[in-house]
Amino acid sequence: MHRPKPHIRVQQEKDILDGFSRLQQVQPLIQINPTVDKVPNMKKIRLLEDRYTQIEKDNRLLLEKITNIMKSETSRVRRPKRVSSFECRKKSEQQQIRRENQILLSKISNKKSYYSKNHFDKEWNKTKQYFINLGGLRSLSQKQKEFNQSFFY
Repeated sequence: MHRPKPHIRVQQEKDILDGFSRLQQVQPLIQINPTVDKVPNMKKIRLLEDRYTQIEKDNRLLLEKITNIMKSETSRVRRPKRVSSFECRKKSEQQQIRRENQILLSKISNKKSYYSKNHFDKEWNKTKQYFINLGGLRSLSQKQKEFNQSFFY
């Protein structure tokens, strides 16, 4: 990772300190007279400001490192993963199955239907006639007669 040039880093730090000084110059809209109990401890304030500036610097450096890592990972070319013979065989079997399924799909989709309503009606009439003929040879119960009648539309 590269660091910014010294003169740029110094300028950035000056900008940060300038921002803090401008924040300190801001006056509140409502003036409250400080009481004796609320006199700020200047040493404590200065230590807190130093700590905050150090945290800001660390955060900025961390952000730069993260952005550099993100940029470098996108440009990095990954080596292909080593493939075992089992995976190669399994992949080739899957491809073979996929090809066979494609062939079956094309055969099924290209096949024309040979269903004919006339042929179906003739077959159904024959079946009804068989039931009628079978029923004529023996006496039928009421249930069997109703069953025979159910075949008629």
